[in-house]
Amino acid sequence: MVKSSLALLIMVTIAGCAAQAPAPILTPVKVKLPIVIPVYCQVAKIDKPTLPIAALKSDSAPDDTIRAYAATVAILKGAVRQRDLVIAGCAAPPRDETHSTITGPATARVPTENTK
Repeated sequence: MVKSSLALLIMVTIAGCAAQAPAPILTPVKVKLPIVIPVYCQVAKIDKPTLPIAALKSDSAPDDTIRAYAATVAILKGAVRQRDLVIAGCAAPPRDETHSTITGPATARVPTENTK
């Protein structure tokens, strides 16, 4: 009787230790979220310029091809300058540290009272 109760006690003790799950290993996870970038001005859509190389045919003369490519480069450089000026005009306004202003609709919830 003592041997059977001792054996039962040992089995319960071993079973109790085996029933515990090992602690999970915590590992950091990097989550990529999009970052909202404010737009400070509304810009009209810039039209794509018509490029002279679009008018070239497969039988175009080499001198016409060279002139068309040179004109295309000049037009694209001008388009890049125009785009850069538009982007520079949309820079963030200077930050005034003395005044704190909130723009836009309020998004905070107002707590309500429970009268129960």
